[in-house]
Amino acid sequence: MSTMIGGKSRLREAVLERIGPRDQLPGPPGWPVLGNIPELSRGLLGFVRQCQARYGDFFRLWTGRAPLYVILSPSDVERMLISERDKFVKGKGYDNFRLLVGDGMVTSEGDLWRRQRRIAQPSFNRGAVAALAEPMARATARTLDRWQARLRPGADFDIYAELLGLTMWIIGDTLFSLDLDSTIDSSAEAFTVALEELSERGNRLVQPPIWLPTPSNRRLRRALALLDEVVFGIIERRRRDASPRGDLLGAFLAARDEEGRELPTKLLRDEVITFFLAGHETTALSLSWTMHALMDQPEVMQRLTAEVDAVLGDRQPTAEDIAALPYTRMVLQEAMRLYPPVWSGGRELIAPFEIAGHTIPPGQTLIVPYLMQRDARYFPDPERFDPERFRPGADRSRERGAYIPFSAGPRMCLGNHFSLFEGAIILAMIVQRFRFTRTPGRAPVPEYQITMRPGGGVWLRLLEARVPPR
Repeated sequence: MSTMIGGKSRLREAVLERIGPRDQLPGPPGWPVLGNIPELSRGLLGFVRQCQARYGDFFRLWTGRAPLYVILSPSDVERMLISERDKFVKGKGYDNFRLLVGDGMVTSEGDLWRRQRRIAQPSFNRGAVAALAEPMARATARTLDRWQARLRPGADFDIYAELLGLTMWIIGDTLFSLDLDSTIDSSAEAFTVALEELSERGNRLVQPPIWLPTPSNRRLRRALALLDEVVFGIIERRRRDASPRGDLLGAFLAARDEEGRELPTKLLRDEVITFFLAGHETTALSLSWTMHALMDQPEVMQRLTAEVDAVLGDRQPTAEDIAALPYTRMVLQEAMRLYPPVWSGGRELIAPFEIAGHTIPPGQTLIVPYLMQRDARYFPDPERFDPERFRPGADRSRERGAYIPFSAGPRMCLGNHFSLFEGAIILAMIVQRFRFTRTPGRAPVPEYQITMRPGGGVWLRLLEARVPPR
């Protein structure tokens, strides 16, 4: 048996030349053709953790014949996203995602990205977001009314599915002045299908062209076609409506290029898709994982409830209340440490990059998984749910780059304040009104797609519903 194992090991080493050039970089050997895909497919973050334990905070993996460089040091993450960001672009690693969002702000580069950011920025400053508290609370109250009408103590339901609909409604109402009642279910389903299929494409060694009529491609094309139909319809209706709207879509429709021309309809479509996706999916995920985590934290839940009851009593939250709910925000931030909706980020090099004594040439891809946020060097007792880590001022002692649920630097998510503000309103209103426990036997399993989704949903059992706030 030992001879057989040794023979396999020697064979594996002998064929490494076929999957990529020899180098002196730390990292595991890869299999012929497949590289490290077999190990990654059995548990991506588990394998990355093993590699970190053996090779340190920088190492190389093989995805087929292509190398993939992993960074797990906050100081190097800071260099990639901030101090040496000009050496990086969102390159070919985002090509699959571009099938959904095109040249929206998440994937664009250079002058186009800077122009998009300037147009959108005013819609996300603190004053503009604060003005959205009332519609956010109104939409949340309507959703919670529906829960209370149909759920009885002992009933189980998937809060993730429910929150997807709520956050999509809020994005449609606040950023695009839309009533999505007639399309919200089909649109949410289309986003889900598109993200699932795009994630699967990214995991395949060989990706068939999207025009090839495979079952997966057909599902993806149907989802994209439905989203296009909805979004192009939104744009056309707003162009026919002469009444002024001070929302995000209005800002893009009013924008002009250097020659005074309107933005192309395709670019408008890309921006609407991008903000719908980024605005509803990530907030629904952060709230769902927060509720999942709270089910094991009776002391945190008790303190959270006490804060909400003391500040809100029996009324809905206003913009002024959010500053008086610091613990609510801390709970959300701690949940995003353990379960960041966007669990990794990647960049492609356009200039040589020095790291750990090695020079990485242009054209290579570097990724940053979220594992730093579960690293005891930066977060003592990292698996423990402790909102006190995010008490105001606590981050001064934390290494820059260790906590990046919204990324960092100029490409930091434009909607980070919007998301936390909305999340605080929704979480406070849920806690104000309902008591839950986890549905036995239905704990979610993280699925590392483009976002970190809860496989199987986040199932909760209703214990008690309180009188709705006035």
